[in-house]
Amino acid sequence: MNDTAIPELKLEGSDGADSIVAQLTLAFEALGKDQRYREGVNRFIPGARDVYGVRVPQLRALARQILKVLGKQISLVEAIAEGCWKVGSREHCVLAILMLSDLKALEPGQRWALGLQYLPAVGDWETCDQLCMGLLGQALAEEPKYIDELESWVHDPNIWVRRAALASTVVLRRSKADAATRLALNQRALGICLQLLDDKEHYVRKAVDWAVREVIRRDYSTGKKWMMERGKTPLSTVARSTLKKAAKKLTPEDEDRFLRSLS
Repeated sequence: MNDTAIPELKLEGSDGADSIVAQLTLAFEALGKDQRYREGVNRFIPGARDVYGVRVPQLRALARQILKVLGKQISLVEAIAEGCWKVGSREHCVLAILMLSDLKALEPGQRWALGLQYLPAVGDWETCDQLCMGLLGQALAEEPKYIDELESWVHDPNIWVRRAALASTVVLRRSKADAATRLALNQRALGICLQLLDDKEHYVRKAVDWAVREVIRRDYSTGKKWMMERGKTPLSTVARSTLKKAAKKLTPEDEDRFLRSLS
């Protein structure tokens, strides 16, 4: 673990967003001294750009530091995030999302709009999932209507948009909607999973596994019923593989019953 102290940013009286982005770049250079970790990030997150090698907890600490001082200046925080995104490194992009995610004053519509603003430029699974957890998915958890748009993304040519259609549903565990709405959302999330079950992209199929597991976790009977129904239908080799992984969230007895239904 890199135990380098988190640099103190000069936020009070700063010259604006560009100055703070420049300070963050220097902070990343100071924190990213672990070459093995940096190499590991590059292997584990294909597509990550210009990796400094800063750990996510350190990025969160920097985001908290900024929000503690500037959290009520929404437009300035958004400008810092936009400036970071334009720089485009893995650390700048993740920090931008973490800052926006922790802005408590954002309404669901604002979160959704910010998520849509940044989604087209996403280039790896880590940035995609951070964006979904903090912005798109959180907006969905607070306002169920966004499931309509997620369902429309299943045929998008952008792999990360398709993954976002799934990853955004994971945050439904935070939903405070009534029981009937939660049931409908879980069923519709599984509908997205079904449409992407045979997706040609590995990172989309991984998200199918993740999304199915989360439905099983949130609503066991709905998830179990869907899995058992899939076991009774013809499945491709890749679909069988994905569902076998998701089945690990079932009870041992139900997992065994599902696996036997595949044979």
